[in-house]
Amino acid sequence: WDAIGTLSRGNQIIVAGDSKQMPPSNFFGRSIEYNEDELDTDEDLESILDELTASSVPTLRLNWHYRSRCESLIAFSNHKYYDGTLVTFPSSKTNQKSVSMHYVKNGLYEKGGRINRNEAIEIVKECVKRLQTTKEKSIGIVTFNSEQQKLIEDLLEKERETHPEIEYAFSPENPNAVFVKNLETVQGDERDIILFSVTYGIDKEGKVSMNFGPLNKTGGERRLNVAFTRSKYEMVIFSSLMPEQIDLTRTSAKGAADLKAFLQYAKQEKYISENENLININKINSDFETEIAEQLSNLGWTVHSQIGSSSFKIDLAFVNPDNPNVYIAGIQCDGNTYKNCATAKDRDKIRHSVYQGLGWNIIQVWSVDWLINKKNAVVNLNIQLNKLKNNGNYSIKIK
Repeated sequence: WDAIGTLSRGNQIIVAGDSKQMPPSNFFGRSIEYNEDELDTDEDLESILDELTASSVPTLRLNWHYRSRCESLIAFSNHKYYDGTLVTFPSSKTNQKSVSMHYVKNGLYEKGGRINRNEAIEIVKECVKRLQTTKEKSIGIVTFNSEQQKLIEDLLEKERETHPEIEYAFSPENPNAVFVKNLETVQGDERDIILFSVTYGIDKEGKVSMNFGPLNKTGGERRLNVAFTRSKYEMVIFSSLMPEQIDLTRTSAKGAADLKAFLQYAKQEKYISENENLININKINSDFETEIAEQLSNLGWTVHSQIGSSSFKIDLAFVNPDNPNVYIAGIQCDGNTYKNCATAKDRDKIRHSVYQGLGWNIIQVWSVDWLINKKNAVVNLNIQLNKLKNNGNYSIKIK
């Protein structure tokens, strides 16, 4: 209702929001500590965004996603919550996987205190190690509840006393200082690396409860969507709970089902899912691209096709022979992907700048040049690829 006065003063309005993440919650107005298990099912309140959408106000979806520097960080949410409509961009690494699971074998969920102490210890240990070795990357820690959050904060406080070299990461003057937040309070935050504490798992009696706090409530999957989309470079899931231990015959909560699916996704060694098609391993989609791939393969280059999981893909990518973990360059052809871009600016400027920001060396190959003099085009491509290999950071775009 605070928005009504503002809306009444305008001749036109633009309301921005994401109905797939958490709407305004009355939790922020509470003056006492809350228990996630006791949250009312109507806590996810109707928002101004929902009211206007229901009133048939014209809607425009902003589909380009920039935060994730690797598609695997957003692919799960894109598939589960956005019907695959987000436009994302692949990184220049050959293994498009930046989501991993750290299994805490001896983790134990203490129902009374709603904590998992060993899981918290493992997260703090990993956080300190990364702060000591990778100072250029910011870190955020996300937990399922406030009790686990408080435990991790206390453990971090003790580590700061014995490791003064990491104090830089907690300074109030540091805009990317380490944060520890729970599902209810992390929306809007982002960090390079997110360490996520699942918390729930086997209790002292050897049983696993299907009660996952707020995830069991209506809109619980929105909280997961918030938590899963906070990282820019990497996300590590710390869990003593394995996906096969979540028995969906004992709960109908969508949040629990999505948690199970995400844990399965995090366990994968590669960024591929046969069941849910989180990445499209597509065939080359034109004879033009097939010819380029064949010609360069004959010269000894390892060529991959259709790199990416959304509508904007790298048509062809060449593996660096000196470092098979990265692509030396990507080729964009004036084929289907080029044709399907909405505007010339998207085709020829924005897309290239985004790819280059992700570490790609982009080479544009035109079909007209190929048809006029295929032999010369192949020679030029081979020369440029060898220059990139020899110079390391050499970046060129052929027009």
